[in-house]
Amino acid sequence: MFLVSINKNQILLLVLLIWALIATSIASYLYLENQSLSRELSVIGNKYVRVNIGIVYGNGTRTWYNGTLLPRGATALTALVTVARVEYKLGSWGAYVTSVNGVQENIISKSEGYSWMWYRYDPNKGELVPGEVASDKYKLADGDVIVWSYEHWKF
Repeated sequence: MFLVSINKNQILLLVLLIWALIATSIASYLYLENQSLSRELSVIGNKYVRVNIGIVYGNGTRTWYNGTLLPRGATALTALVTVARVEYKLGSWGAYVTSVNGVQENIISKSEGYSWMWYRYDPNKGELVPGEVASDKYKLADGDVIVWSYEHWKF
């Protein structure tokens, strides 16, 4: 009978070899998956924009929809319609939002009321600025922050 003498060092070496093969296989698999996902994300990046959308209801309630994926070419109005129930009117100036999630515009008189306004975050100024055009005319860029706010106005 032939006896093979195996010492502790040989067993340890065998275990380390098996571990190295398994670890290398897993690392290779994860690397290939990462490359595949990176290619998919670059394709998505060409077709979509990711924006953050805030809704301020004027009563202390604020809702955020961060990382919202929208088709490239979407507008500030598209962003709102994607995350909320919205009513609006179309005119020669563009879209005018009259209700968001059931919170209706409230015109008290010709010189006072509550209406929906939209803002975008300007990274150069470090603050929200009023939308420069009607919400259906402003094309979103990747990373935009849009805030819709229910506000009191008075002349």
